[in-house]
Amino acid sequence: MMNKKMFASDLDQTLIYSYRSIINEKVEVQTRPVEWFEDRYISYMTESALTKLQQISREFLFVPVTTRTKLQYQRINFLQYNISYQYAVTSNGGTIFYNGIEDREWMRKISASKDNCLEAEDLINRFNEIRHPSWVNPDSGKLADDLFFYCLIEREKIPIPELAAFKLWARDKNWELSIQGRKLYLVPMNVNKKAAVQYIRAKEGIELVIAAGDSLLDLDMLKAADFAVAPAHGELYSLYSQRNSDLEMIRFTEKSGIKAGEEILDCVDGTLSQGLVV
Repeated sequence: MMNKKMFASDLDQTLIYSYRSIINEKVEVQTRPVEWFEDRYISYMTESALTKLQQISREFLFVPVTTRTKLQYQRINFLQYNISYQYAVTSNGGTIFYNGIEDREWMRKISASKDNCLEAEDLINRFNEIRHPSWVNPDSGKLADDLFFYCLIEREKIPIPELAAFKLWARDKNWELSIQGRKLYLVPMNVNKKAAVQYIRAKEGIELVIAAGDSLLDLDMLKAADFAVAPAHGELYSLYSQRNSDLEMIRFTEKSGIKAGEEILDCVDGTLSQGLVV
């Protein structure tokens, strides 16, 4: 491959935005749908962002990197906008697709490393000791792709001390807890976006990696990149607003919401002519 630059990006709330978030923002710019589910479009990008991503996908090795399950990821359709890519990372790094086929070498690596983490069943049993219908949707809770757990929650009703204690306990067992919107994720530390991106980087001989993301599940990937950018919303921006020194290497957008997606792509596009600027 002649191109030695990679753009590895989270999708939801980084590049693509739900219909609900667009309505809440009262977005006035032209948008285009990128996800179809249950007879309706549910995720969008601005027209300008799609044009920018189309250009970037020709100049960079564009790699979508998402916590979505394999099935959820397959609902995204960039190809209709002539945005092509060879690799995609799903399941928070647990699965790598190459030309639409799962990378078996990566599957073996993930399987071999799971012994360092507490069994999912034991972790979920411990979580069930603090979950309650008052803040966890009783009908939710799924072990996604046999890799990580997620459920729907009411953020305002979270028992913060109990959940904070559980998070520390889980981390000691090599699991990470992250809250994104109305979803709570429990992810084993061997399943992570950073490792998946580094695997692709080594395999393709990539010299420069630019990464984008908005959540704690993206943080290690961003810290390992040569240049990292994040939107002015989400978990990382909340920490940044508290002057967390661990985020100093990340460039945050000035805009939030779907317009932040455009700004992220502007930052990536700027490296084409200006070189890497941190």
